[in-house]
Amino acid sequence: MKKHNLLPFVSLACLSFFLNGCHVNEGKEETAKFQSVVFYYKYIRFNPQKAEAAKFLIENMKYHTSTGVVVSVDSRVETWRAESDALYSFVIDGHSLSDFPKDSLERMQKVHREEMEKDSLPEVMCDMKPCQDADIITPRFLVRHIDHAFKVWRSSPFARELSFNEFKEYILPYRAIEGYGFNMTGRKYWELFDKYVRSDTACTVRNAIQAYNQAIYWLRGMNGNTKREGKGGIYDLYTHGKHDCVDVASYGCNILRACGLPVVVEYNICYRNLSGRHYHCCVWNRDKGQWERFNAESSLPGDGDWAFSETMNVYRQLYGAQRNTPYFLRNDGEPIPPLLDNPCIVDVTSRLRTTTSITLPMTVKTDNRLAYLATFSREFGGTLPVTWGVIDPAAQTVTFENVVPDAIYFPVYYEGQGLVPFGAPFCVSLPDTSDENPVISPVPFTDYDGQDCDTLSTLTLTRKFPRKPNMIRLSEELIGSRILGANKRDFSDAVTLLTLKHPLPPNFVDYPLERTGLYRYYRFQASEEHPHANISMLEWITESKYGYKNVLPPSRPHILVPSDTLKLKEDARLVKLLDDESWEKMNWKAEYDGNMQTAPGAYPNITLWLKEPQVVTWVRMAPKNADNGIQGGDRFQLLYWDGDWKSIGLVRASHEYVTFHNIPKGKLYWLRNLDRGKEEMPFVVDGEEQKFIYNDIINH
Repeated sequence: MKKHNLLPFVSLACLSFFLNGCHVNEGKEETAKFQSVVFYYKYIRFNPQKAEAAKFLIENMKYHTSTGVVVSVDSRVETWRAESDALYSFVIDGHSLSDFPKDSLERMQKVHREEMEKDSLPEVMCDMKPCQDADIITPRFLVRHIDHAFKVWRSSPFARELSFNEFKEYILPYRAIEGYGFNMTGRKYWELFDKYVRSDTACTVRNAIQAYNQAIYWLRGMNGNTKREGKGGIYDLYTHGKHDCVDVASYGCNILRACGLPVVVEYNICYRNLSGRHYHCCVWNRDKGQWERFNAESSLPGDGDWAFSETMNVYRQLYGAQRNTPYFLRNDGEPIPPLLDNPCIVDVTSRLRTTTSITLPMTVKTDNRLAYLATFSREFGGTLPVTWGVIDPAAQTVTFENVVPDAIYFPVYYEGQGLVPFGAPFCVSLPDTSDENPVISPVPFTDYDGQDCDTLSTLTLTRKFPRKPNMIRLSEELIGSRILGANKRDFSDAVTLLTLKHPLPPNFVDYPLERTGLYRYYRFQASEEHPHANISMLEWITESKYGYKNVLPPSRPHILVPSDTLKLKEDARLVKLLDDESWEKMNWKAEYDGNMQTAPGAYPNITLWLKEPQVVTWVRMAPKNADNGIQGGDRFQLLYWDGDWKSIGLVRASHEYVTFHNIPKGKLYWLRNLDRGKEEMPFVVDGEEQKFIYNDIINH
């Protein structure tokens, strides 16, 4: 009798049991349920490399969590997504990037969007509780995902040259950002988007990513905002709404990987002098032999650096555990700063900008193995650890390998759950020659050696953040602008009433006209060299004695020092001219809206159209700026660094300055606006002059 090998049938039965999500060996480690996947590739599919890939995903799954699982989807939502996809596919069918059917898409987009706005879609039901990946990923999910990853690795011209270890990090993972949920298999992403990305026929990674960006742009444009309020997983890609850089980078990376592009996500832990942080994608360009960064949906590899010159440390998110991270380097029980408590990150700052290594003395007694360099961060209470160093207790030193020059640092370590300084704040700069050590300097105009610590002073401050270079440039470009008066509508009889000869300060001030007269039309005219009316606030001031009817009281000028309050007495006899029925009918314009951050810069002039000739004696105006001065009516708190940020007091500003008394001299200070704004920066005081750390002290 012929013998039959029953092992494959038994194995398949076992495999079916496991892949349907049944747990085995309860009470043992959580990854036990996934051993069926390894078994499947070892003994049924006979693919040792896929078995190794499965082991890689399973063994590192314990380091990953997810927030966001789609529980149920109304059929109307899926129908809407499918219809959007079908419409876009139909219009672009047969076209390439060189003959992209933009006009046809715009016509279709208009019609479809009008239909969408007539109704609203139901919410996608999601569970937003954080959970371990091992609790929501199934063996069946892994098999489908692994099979697809191997398929695109072998077929994609952009991935086939990757080594197995490279493949495991840049194509294989089912996730891109730690903590982000809504996991889908690469196979599902590929089914939805490969017809757009077409990596198998795209000439370059740039072409493939451009196709992805266009697909997201036009699909969202077709649908507008579907009025859903909650998260919707993959359905959020098809509509405008609340998308931030985390959503953009996560979906961009996962989808492009599924289409055969080696992509990872990186983030900068913070900026030197900007608020927030940013997630971006990075793709391996085999033709150039280098990694290139881009923002999925909005830019292409090689297009720009997104202010990398202003970032502190940049970290790449990987799937596999990295042993040179605080998670593994620390001693048992030693706490880690939350943003660095990730075993799957690697510091890639040196690929973006120059970094250096420094060694600091550390004589404090601690059981910790790690210390940190923190920098200033408003969002994290004033100090944020950005890189780590390993303590050498014998030498009583700590060495930091990835230090960004031209930045302020606070050397700290953890005690309990709080940061403890082990030295004064300092700055790092690079020497002129590469064979010299980096220069570590105390913060200028500070005295943290204990001398003069009881000396007190009074501070009058006008800013919480320095003027930005691009805003200074806009002000300088206004030099040569003129105020014109005319009685002919086409300004053919125009007379120059004022020429700006100096940059405008970033506040609302008066400029008396050099000559006055009766004119029906007044105009701010930008120079021919810089034809942009970057004026954020403008009022045409005259005297009440003329008895004009089309007037209102003017907005008061900005008061920057106590003595300037004398100017307010003059305002009692001044009014501003209107060229419409009311101020409400004028202030929709950027030059009249009272917002320092808006201006009609796309146009070369601003015109006051009067019904009859009238006299203007002053213009009260301000250039476009970031509005980081003191705002009258807001509350401000002043702090100084003395081992941590200590409050001196809180005042409410009456005008565009604040005054604090009994201030310790020779410290690093921080002025907070408690009512609005995000941009704040530490400063020192030189005599009576406020000098900010960046731009005034450190200027690279």
